[in-house]
Amino acid sequence: MASLKRSAPDDAHVVVITAAADERARALTDGALIVHTGEQSFAILLLRGLVAPWRGLTRSSMKVSGTTILTRKALVSRRFGSEAWRVLFRDMAMTNPGFRQPITASSLVPLPDFLAFHDELVRRFYPEGEDALLELGAESARWALVDGPLKRFVQDPEITSLVATVQNLWHRYFAETSSRSEASLGESGVEFRVRGLPTWHPYLEYFVIGYTKEVLEIHCANPVWAHRVTGGHGTAYTYLLSTDPAPAQPRSSEHAGAGRTRLLRARKALTARELEVLRLVGAGKTNREIGCVLRISEKTVQHHVAHAYDKLGLYSRAGATLWLAERGLLG
Repeated sequence: MASLKRSAPDDAHVVVITAAADERARALTDGALIVHTGEQSFAILLLRGLVAPWRGLTRSSMKVSGTTILTRKALVSRRFGSEAWRVLFRDMAMTNPGFRQPITASSLVPLPDFLAFHDELVRRFYPEGEDALLELGAESARWALVDGPLKRFVQDPEITSLVATVQNLWHRYFAETSSRSEASLGESGVEFRVRGLPTWHPYLEYFVIGYTKEVLEIHCANPVWAHRVTGGHGTAYTYLLSTDPAPAQPRSSEHAGAGRTRLLRARKALTARELEVLRLVGAGKTNREIGCVLRISEKTVQHHVAHAYDKLGLYSRAGATLWLAERGLLG
């Protein structure tokens, strides 16, 4: 093999792949070194700053539902464009043969493969750390449960039934695993516990908590605050998801003395005009009709709708109508 004149930096994760043809190797994006050695091409992919706590996991350690990949497709395509998603998937297929096969909602992706995909997606599109993962989890819940494949998953929004549904979501997304989630309703809110993780990874904590918190917020009028009770880079953690911003410590806990932290920042507030436009959207009016009512152009209406959707993490008029109805703003 030809020697490299340039070595990988200390903060890089190095993946070596072979390509059957030079064209496939050249298709890699910036950050890849292409080394030609006669008949074969080797691509050294440098993913700077990538933390990979999933190394050492076996492909049989846990499986992730393809619904998760479909959700990422919807979110990335909406915010960054379909071409950004296409390039991401192409690059992943170059390094991982599993991503060359069709992935549907019923597919099961080995956990190491999914975490490699997730880490690269976060590196490209959500680099802001813990807060970005929490918000990504919340956005994923809003899409999956309002517009996506799980919109009929919550059959009864009554709180005790909703808590049971929250607990069952774990095995809707993760399979072939002894890990589990537990949820119980107490005086201070919903105590949400995850046990038996094969490894700690930011996705398995921060994303999951952002998602679970949003499931409750979709169906509750109250804001929900997430407080960590126990956990932190282990195989188990506990959070209190509370409608009280300063709740008492859960009585049931083995967690005495653990700190509590407000995790999610408040979302950006709508302007008065954006809310006015959104309420007309909820009333079933078209952009042209809204423009006539407010005496503004249709293009300006589109601008306000897009900004409102982006601030609230909405993706459709149905989602906007549900958001308004939950807050008593319809009509």
